[in-house]
Amino acid sequence: MIVFVVLKTLFSFVFDIGWIWLPIVLAVAFFETWMYYIRRVYWQGIDWKLLEIRPPRDVERTPKIMEQVIAGFWGIFGTVATKYHKYFKGVMQDYLSLEIVGIDGQIHFFIRGAAKFRNLIESQVYSQYPQAEIKEADDYVHNIPSDIPNKNWDIWGARLKMSKSDVYPIRTYMQHIDIVSRPTSPPFIDPLAGLMEVMSKLKQGEQIWIQIIIRPVADDWVKKSEKEVASLMAKAKPSAVPTEAGAVVPLQMLSPGQRETISGIEMKAAKKGYEAKVQFGYMGRREHFAMPNVGAIMGLFNQFASLNANGLRPDAVTTTKANYLFARQRKIFKQRRLIRLLKTRSFWEKGYILNIEELASLFHFPTTSVKAPMTPWLETKKAEPPMGLPTG
Repeated sequence: MIVFVVLKTLFSFVFDIGWIWLPIVLAVAFFETWMYYIRRVYWQGIDWKLLEIRPPRDVERTPKIMEQVIAGFWGIFGTVATKYHKYFKGVMQDYLSLEIVGIDGQIHFFIRGAAKFRNLIESQVYSQYPQAEIKEADDYVHNIPSDIPNKNWDIWGARLKMSKSDVYPIRTYMQHIDIVSRPTSPPFIDPLAGLMEVMSKLKQGEQIWIQIIIRPVADDWVKKSEKEVASLMAKAKPSAVPTEAGAVVPLQMLSPGQRETISGIEMKAAKKGYEAKVQFGYMGRREHFAMPNVGAIMGLFNQFASLNANGLRPDAVTTTKANYLFARQRKIFKQRRLIRLLKTRSFWEKGYILNIEELASLFHFPTTSVKAPMTPWLETKKAEPPMGLPTG
């Protein structure tokens, strides 16, 4: 009885002050609905182009050159000119999608972006891979039904999120250089080698899509990194000489693990960053669908994880599995939501920061050490890139 009286009093109070909170709630709801509507109109009006890149066979260098390509893509920054364009026209910062796709045993490399950036994309790729071939391709996503799962097709996949705050770096290609066995001329151990092998062995009716969606951001995120470093320095316990309480510990007095963590944050912040989202899907006809392929994809991303730094792991919200109550219905819902996300490559929500070194580690052309027979290499040398392409 007492609880009923308390609840009645509380509800009466809330309704009595409704003239205060109701307009605020309605205003927020209207604003969110309006922004969703105008952004969708803007997004649907973009003329998207999917460019396929056939890399030259003799790629001998590390992903450092792809890092320079991705750095050049930062030139798309600044789409939103004014607040009027943002709040009344729905203009959003443009973005690109870097994609590695395996279809029926064939491996493809794609970059998807607005048509107005085609010259920029081509010029940046040609500047570092002058022997590559770039052509516009039909979008492969249209060859897969949207009502997966169904009686013929199944799908497994997820969007990935970072294990820690995005100020911490993932393991990059620089940590895949073998300086132990060959300290004078260390070979590069390509982290994509395993994925290339799996993709090249896909059967007819099997596909793997890996999409790394990126949009450039201002350097404001660097301040967050600086604050994290200051916080770690203040909390760190010196490994040798004691200091006064509250004093900042000198870097040389930190433990090797502490120094590695702080150094990693600072090195990440020293390079251009993109707001990013990584997502993948493995889909196939039921007679060929093999869950071990999912494990192989996750093995790829596990290579970029570090205990002292960061990693990429499936976001439980998007992972295509469900347990307990209404598990089957929830799983189907999540699977169809994932295929929609993969087909649209939408990027309306907030992502996480990956710098150009991290992105080049995830997306680059396999080196000559990778033996993937079904990769569509460009077998013969071609002429120089077309004249007149911008180089900036």
